[in-house]
Amino acid sequence: MNKPELEMKIFLHLTKVNFSTLDEMKNLFNCEEDELTKIIAKNSKSNLDPLGFILVDKQSSPYRYSIEPTNYQTIHTQVENYLNGINGILNLFYRNLSTQITLFKNNSDNTTNLNNKGIKILDNISLVLDRIQQLSFIITYYKSMNKIPQNMIVQAENDHEKCINVYSQIIKKLQNIVKKESSHKQAIEMYLFKHQFVVNHLTS
Repeated sequence: MNKPELEMKIFLHLTKVNFSTLDEMKNLFNCEEDELTKIIAKNSKSNLDPLGFILVDKQSSPYRYSIEPTNYQTIHTQVENYLNGINGILNLFYRNLSTQITLFKNNSDNTTNLNNKGIKILDNISLVLDRIQQLSFIITYYKSMNKIPQNMIVQAENDHEKCINVYSQIIKKLQNIVKKESSHKQAIEMYLFKHQFVVNHLTS
């Protein structure tokens, strides 16, 4: 099971129960605890990440995990703020990627891989892509469970479309940056594949 699939299963499970523990989810999804903790940590609500959707009750033993009950207006605000706020940092990542000669290394077998600088940039872009996927999933979940007020259904459709468009724009930007050098494109595809991204979008 790859990361996006496991992430979706975690969210679906937590929406159906009051709370769950790591052991319960580990047995339910037949996965490693490390896989669970990484996804939960990335999506947990905290002072550093107020946009997280998973609540962690550390007063209980073992810890209890649940989905924060949120009205759709809050979801809409989070989508709007996040998508509007990432342009600056994405443009910085793109500028760094455009200087490709400093991001790749040639191996002894004539293959090309990302160096540490390139890996760090793509790690940061991966976090953005993951977050957009998460927001898109939350919108889809609210729609499927009829949790969106009638007066916000059109807004929810617009929010979902924005998520898809921004995600697609990021993928296309990566494609355009590396299209002149096939070995660089292949190196980025391989790295994105390791992170379970939608690598097929990088190939035209």
